[in-house]
Amino acid sequence: MKLSIAATKNLESWLKKSIGSEPPAIILGSSVNALSFARSLGRRRIPTLLLDGERLLGSYTRYGEFLLLSRVEEDSAGWIDILELIASRLDTRAVLFSTTDAHCLLVSQHRDLLRQYFRFIIPDAETVERIVNKRFQYTIAQAAEIPIPKTYFPESLEEARHLSPNLTYPCILKPYISHTGRRELSNKKVRLVDSQTELISAFERLMASGQSFMIQEIIPGEDSALYGYLAFWNAEGEELAWLTTQKLRQNPPHYGDGSLQITVEAPEVARLSRRLLRTFNYSGFVGVEFKFDARDPTYRLMEINPRTFSYNQLAISAGIDFPWIGYRYLTDSMPEPLPAYSFKPGVKCVNEEWDIQAYFALRRSGALSLRQWLGSLRGAKLAIGAWDDPLPLFAGFRRLLKISWHYLRSAIGRFAEQK
Repeated sequence: MKLSIAATKNLESWLKKSIGSEPPAIILGSSVNALSFARSLGRRRIPTLLLDGERLLGSYTRYGEFLLLSRVEEDSAGWIDILELIASRLDTRAVLFSTTDAHCLLVSQHRDLLRQYFRFIIPDAETVERIVNKRFQYTIAQAAEIPIPKTYFPESLEEARHLSPNLTYPCILKPYISHTGRRELSNKKVRLVDSQTELISAFERLMASGQSFMIQEIIPGEDSALYGYLAFWNAEGEELAWLTTQKLRQNPPHYGDGSLQITVEAPEVARLSRRLLRTFNYSGFVGVEFKFDARDPTYRLMEINPRTFSYNQLAISAGIDFPWIGYRYLTDSMPEPLPAYSFKPGVKCVNEEWDIQAYFALRRSGALSLRQWLGSLRGAKLAIGAWDDPLPLFAGFRRLLKISWHYLRSAIGRFAEQK
């Protein structure tokens, strides 16, 4: 992979800052998750470099240099070449953080090579693949007696047809592998289907893409029934830091990414997460999500991610600074004895870009008024906005304006057709 002129310039600038410094940090990804890493480490004057195949919000931070590469799924060999090049120019082993599933797979699949040049903690390739592929993930969870939604894995259109009369509608189609399957769903997490006919039609189209999709029941309940466990486990499989959270809103509503969340005490969520992670012999950053099912009542597994989540800034705001904890662990600079990390319950955090979109969607359906929305934001910490690092927020609003303009043009087009 050949670097562009701009990427080469940014790399040279970062390499100069890294000479004689504390071990630098390389962040794979540039999402809002990566942004939280760059700010946490950059504010502590750790030279920070972000690499991604697209320019997301983290790429605009003043707390790190950014290299735009090809997509990691399309050129993993090129990514390894770039990482080896960077390592050859450094006078110390950098700390490597992966903030997306695709980057976790890259590092786990080349861990023996990359360990010669970088410090990182991530499960082995088999474990990461079993977590990223939700069919394996759910199968292992069931064996560990972790409740999951009713889920079916048809391997053919005929099998889906056979299942369809016995399903409860609406239900959802969900990709086995989220980061590749979402491309077939217009970057959404799931495809909602309301009938047998719609299910068969959608399943046939999705099968043609070469991706595998499962059929899953919808657990009743609002977005506030979703709970998360975020943690950092050391190389010995010991939990060093953790917190539990509750979603208050998502974008899009019901099947999206958390746009407003709060830290809460959720001991059952933590207990189930720990049991599940021990089954995987887990180490590294992790996020586990459950939905409370009032019918049983039980907490049912939604997903595990072998990394921190998009709401990592919430953890930092609540006193669990995962980037800094991970950095100190990997550079052997943790104080002795190890600190007892504890999170502050009742801390809210809003992703400004996503929550504005969630508000308009809920307003259209009559589920949320302007007054209710503004009231819900009272006291919330910001995931994107920061006085000392304003560009990511401006980039988010610019992207939001583009989305709004697209919807407006579509609405005008539909109105004109009706006339």
